[in-house]
Amino acid sequence: MKILISGKQVDLGDALRSHVTEKLNAAITKYMENAVEAGVVFSREGSMYRCHCSVHVGTNIDMQADAEDAEIYASFDLALEKLAKQVRRDKRKRRNHHAGKPGLVEQD
Repeated sequence: MKILISGKQVDLGDALRSHVTEKLNAAITKYMENAVEAGVVFSREGSMYRCHCSVHVGTNIDMQADAEDAEIYASFDLALEKLAKQVRRDKRKRRNHHAGKPGLVEQD
């Protein structure tokens, strides 16, 4: 999965970049192994840090989450939590509940 990390008027250190890459990769690939691209944008609004996360999983499957906190790591963790919940719910919705059940005959 390709991960793009950027900051609007915020300097991002190597520690933050590795934290974002590690956590985002673990959270998304847990439910969707074929995720294509993810983007994380950090910005500062007053005394708060805003984190915008977006993930492109497949055709017409895009998910986004925003969070705001006084600390930059906390804002990312909150946004990632929201994003992981969206991915988990989408995976549950797309699951084929009838696959493998005996007695079901597919009609052509």
